[in-house]
Amino acid sequence: MRLYRCLILAIIFLCNQSIYATDIDKLKQNLKDFYLLETISDNEVEALLNNMSTDFSFPDIDYTLHRRSNWTPKQHLTRLVSLAIAFEDVNSKFYNSDTLATTIVGALNFWSYNNFYSDNWWLSEIGIPQNIGPTLILCESIIPDSTMTKSLKIMDKSKIYMTGQNKTWLSGNVFMRELLRANDTLIRTAANTIKSVLIPSAPYQEGIQPDYSFHQHGPQPQFGNYGLHFAEDIIKWMFIFKETDIAFSSQQVDLMRNLMFEGQQKVVYKGNYEILATGRQIFPEFVDGKKYRGPKSKGDLYQSLERKFNLFDRHNNPKHAPSEYIHFRNSDYSLYRTDTFFSAVRMSSQRVIGAEAGNGENQLGYYLGDGTQLIYRTGNEYEGIYPVWDWKRLPGTTTVQDTAKLPVLTWDGYKNNSYFTGGLKGKKVSLTAFKYRRDSLQANKSYFFVNNKIYALGSGISTNRHFNVTTTVNQSLKQGPIIVNKNKAIISSVWHDSIAYINLGKQQFHVTHETQTGSWKRILTWHSDSLISKAVFNLEVNHGLQPINEKYAYVSVVGVSKDDVNKVIEDELGHIIAHTNKVHAISFNNGQTISISAFEPCEIKIGTHQKLKIKSPCLLSLTKQERGWLIEAVDPTQQLSKLSFEISGKYTLQNQGNSKIKGDITVFDIVTPESVYEKGKTQTVYLEQK
Repeated sequence: MRLYRCLILAIIFLCNQSIYATDIDKLKQNLKDFYLLETISDNEVEALLNNMSTDFSFPDIDYTLHRRSNWTPKQHLTRLVSLAIAFEDVNSKFYNSDTLATTIVGALNFWSYNNFYSDNWWLSEIGIPQNIGPTLILCESIIPDSTMTKSLKIMDKSKIYMTGQNKTWLSGNVFMRELLRANDTLIRTAANTIKSVLIPSAPYQEGIQPDYSFHQHGPQPQFGNYGLHFAEDIIKWMFIFKETDIAFSSQQVDLMRNLMFEGQQKVVYKGNYEILATGRQIFPEFVDGKKYRGPKSKGDLYQSLERKFNLFDRHNNPKHAPSEYIHFRNSDYSLYRTDTFFSAVRMSSQRVIGAEAGNGENQLGYYLGDGTQLIYRTGNEYEGIYPVWDWKRLPGTTTVQDTAKLPVLTWDGYKNNSYFTGGLKGKKVSLTAFKYRRDSLQANKSYFFVNNKIYALGSGISTNRHFNVTTTVNQSLKQGPIIVNKNKAIISSVWHDSIAYINLGKQQFHVTHETQTGSWKRILTWHSDSLISKAVFNLEVNHGLQPINEKYAYVSVVGVSKDDVNKVIEDELGHIIAHTNKVHAISFNNGQTISISAFEPCEIKIGTHQKLKIKSPCLLSLTKQERGWLIEAVDPTQQLSKLSFEISGKYTLQNQGNSKIKGDITVFDIVTPESVYEKGKTQTVYLEQK
């Protein structure tokens, strides 16, 4: 009996060993297949080989650099990955080439026998091992034991710790390293750690937000940079783990799909990430004569991610982001996409960080999260403008024009000193608004999105500082003529690059179109200080010296010819019915829809005979129905349990909420979501006339 039991245990052990060995081989093959999705041309390989020195270094790389960002010695390793892919590609003329094998081993030895390092911990623990691992696995059969040992020792700097994307990167490095060592325990630990980060995060914690934006370095939107790399990395590991016993669950694939198509895809326009979504990495397309993100641009990288994800996802995923308004309520960030243009607004609050700076990056982004609003048609409106931008006049922002140099942010960034920041996706009109409370300046700001128009209203603009304050309508590259129309002494409209900016108030527009000069070093401390000059269109409203309760109102009409500006003014614009420190309200389509930002309790007229008393700060849209009003509401503070109102007339409230009639007035409440995961969402009710 004892012999029988031993035999059974031996068989089970051998079977488990067989499964284990098969998984190791499958995982290695999956990793190879993933990297072989990228084709390295024969010309590219030949260029790399011809450029290599006899000691297997590259003469165009300065290996003595130690700077924290854009550390060019890492290119040595990324080029090795390209050579390794060509070596394993059966369609390459360098497939299993002896010459290429000698070169790969020599280049690995050159790196591992030298102490190349950056002052940035990230490169030693993440960036370097991340690029050594694929080369070792792709070319494992040709790498001598001594080279493998030294290379793995470098990869030993990766340990599993930290949070978010950094944790994923580190775990991926450990996985590749231990796959080569066939260490089952650490393979599974690393794989489980990678999978563990693909979970919905609580609001304002790092990771995937309930609205499918992405946070890193605190409650800070990072669609590009960390969010982009998170998507890139997770999709890679989904591919590598597939059809093994460590594969991601179907629920995790669903979550990744939402991150891709409800988040990432939304912020890509004309093949590029929208600049306000890229985090602190506002880089030139080329750095040191090389394309910043390797052989692919940022937009190309996203398209590549979509393609790879769709290789193993069975859903029919959208090829393009739809035309719509969306507000990422967990990131204080709004987008408006139509068939002809794209606009983005980046804000901040007591919940969300506006921007950060670090590694010498984003040195001028002090106002980046202060209501910056960009309008793209071609996608090139702001391309390369950043060295010459006046960063105290970012489009959409209201700022003090002092004489001091812009402060440089830290890793901690900053927050706007208000909870009122939100967006409402309405049936007819969408709305983004926030209370701006930063340094000594305050302003209430709203953006109304409808058809091809963006209405911008501001009020309560005040500061105790003895400087001028301006609201910048736009600051973009100058493209063609600028047409200025006046009504007596006041500029009534300005037309430039198919956008008509129409003055809706009595404020004075100020327009310039001058050559502005600057350098990339202003933004990136490690970059060149060579001067760059560009012609820039700038349109702004000057609120004067130390303003008290000033305001502005204008509309940007996108995709209009210079000859049709007057027609737009006469026939197509909404009507401002309230523009005070407490409330902004615009009536559209002869009062059929009314869109409201109520910064404080207030009362407004809706139509000729009705009044609406708003008892809670909120964003509100009213659309006339056959018998009553369709009401859409948002609590932008994300702190209220209900929104309270009074409206003249007798109504019953449909859907969630409470109502009662007092004489000729209906008092009603709209209940806001209880769950922290739902806070800031639009609530819809129907007031039916009795």
